Amino acid sequence: MPRQALRETIRVQDGRVPLLERHLARLRAGGCDDDTLARVWCEAEAAAAKWPFDYGRMTLMVSPDGDVTTDVSTAASSVVVPGDPVVALVRSDVPVLPQGAAKPADRSFWDGPLAAAQEAGADAAVLVSPNNELIDGSQATVWIRQGVELLTPMSPPALAGVSRGVVFDVAPDLGYLSREAHLTPDDYDAGEEVFLTTAVAGAVPVRGREGDAVVAIAAEFERLFHGTDIVT
Repeated sequence: MPRQALRETIRVQDGRVPLLERHLARLRAGGCDDDTLARVWCEAEAAAAKWPFDYGRMTLMVSPDGDVTTDVSTAASSVVVPGDPVVALVRSDVPVLPQGAAKPADRSFWDGPLAAAQEAGADAAVLVSPNNELIDGSQATVWIRQGVELLTPMSPPALAGVSRGVVFDVAPDLGYLSREAHLTPDDYDAGEEVFLTTAVAGAVPVRGREGDAVVAIAAEFERLFHGTDIVT
């Protein structure tokens, strides 16, 4: 069983959960046992099958006792905004994550930096630690392109998100090398592209920082959402 409540935000597409196996792997890394994962599979598949629209955003919660709940809505990902999201760098402490850098149900740690970014007129935050390293995005994995490299903060303290794993898998076939790195605000400013990824939205460029890499990565997410996931 997980030591604390876990949460997954999941894409529903055409009555399916395209990345469900990846979400299950992430929950396993967070401490869920086989029985709990079987319940997650059944609950997620049933909720998706009953959903009457092409697209849905599912919030799936797993309690420390192994109870599973789902809620599906038509809400878009929070990083999908007209003209692409504006991002602010926000100073933050370093989060203490569940095992496997899983996503905790309690998002208050990330909500504070997000609120600060929104007060400054941004749509999302990238958290910066006291030692001046990028921690993670407030709602998404952050990527910086330097040449052919796609760089993302170390996990932990970054969440080991489903979309993060997708980028690691598809990047080589697109001509890019993806890896974790110790990144600073200077790296963020110097990046040839900066983009965000989530398991619901796919890949979205930060406003004014778009380029060929995010276009190619976004197309791969769309293929996965509407087709068949990569076997890893």
